[in-house]
Parts: sequence; C-alpha cells; structure tokens
Amino acid sequence: MRESRFVRETKETKVEIFLNLDSKGEIEIDTGIPFFDHMLKSFAKHSNLSLKLKAKGDLEVDEHHTVEDVAIALGKAINMALGDKRGIKRFGYSIVPMDDAVAICGIDISGRGYLNLEGVVLDSGIKGENFKHFFDSLCRNSGINMYLSVKGENSHHIMEAAFKAFAVAFLEARKIVGEDIPSVKGVI
Repeated sequence: MRESRFVRETKETKVEIFLNLDSKGEIEIDTGIPFFDHMLKSFAKHSNLSLKLKAKGDLEVDEHHTVEDVAIALGKAINMALGDKRGIKRFGYSIVPMDDAVAICGIDISGRGYLNLEGVVLDSGIKGENFKHFFDSLCRNSGINMYLSVKGENSHHIMEAAFKAFAVAFLEARKIVGEDIPSVKGVI
C-alpha cells in the first residue's frame, strides 16, 4: 500500500496527515478554515484517495501559517507515499471547467518540485496569495513539477477548478502502469 503518516509541528501550527493513495473514500479534513477544508476535500474526492488531515494553527494572526504548513505537510506525505515511484505513469494532465472558470493542470512527478502558475486569483475564502503559496509549497515538498493555468470571473470557482484539476492530473500521474522507475536516469 502506498500510504504515509506525517506530522509537522511548529510554534505556529500542528498538522497531522494520514494519506493512502490506493484506497478511496476516507476523507476527514479539519484546518479551522472552512473554505480551505472544502478545497482539500475536493482534491481528495477527485483524486480517489483517502486523506485524514487535522491542522491547528494561529488563525488569530491569519490563515497564512496554516495554509503554508498544510501544503508542506501534504507535499511531504505525498512524496513519502509515492516511495521510489516505481511503476508510476509519472505524467498527468487535466482540464476542469467550473461554471465561468477553467483550470488546466499538467504535472510531472519528477522529484524536482516547481510551480508555474498563470492567471489571476483574487481572495475568496482564502487569500489569492495564499492559494498560490499553497501550490508552490506543495510542489516543492512533494517533488511535483506543475503547470497550472486558471481563468474565470468568480474566484471561488477558479480556486475550486484548480484544486480539482490538480486532483485529476495527480490521479493519472500516480497510476501504476509498469514495474520500472519512469526515468532514463533510473531514479526520480
């Protein structure tokens, strides 16, 4: 089973994660930020995985530390659950519309985390700058290279389409399609 448990505890937050890439349906999310919980539940649902995530952060300051540390912890949990990446498809992509919005996401589970984000995302449930910071921190800590393009009128729809597009691309990229490590280098 490709699963992991990860805990990140700082003076600002505590994040506990259980992730199973090969079983679906168990989704329990509590970050103290209802909109962020909704986005993470959408990611887990459309990625067909089990995710239990509990975060307690200094929300009296603002949401930044919680969003950032959830991204770091989730990225590390994803990387751990993928192991040596033997047999994975490695690449995944999707186009997800949501009402007025659309998100295009392409990922490479390359071991070299990088985010290339195109589009404007304004505040909606979480700050637009924290939306970008979430995906950047997730990519850096998971080793996923991601191209994400978003556009639309409604920021809620833009953010939700992006989380769903990442979920669908990640579902595709992590599929087991062989036995080898998908790299001419022999390692990811």
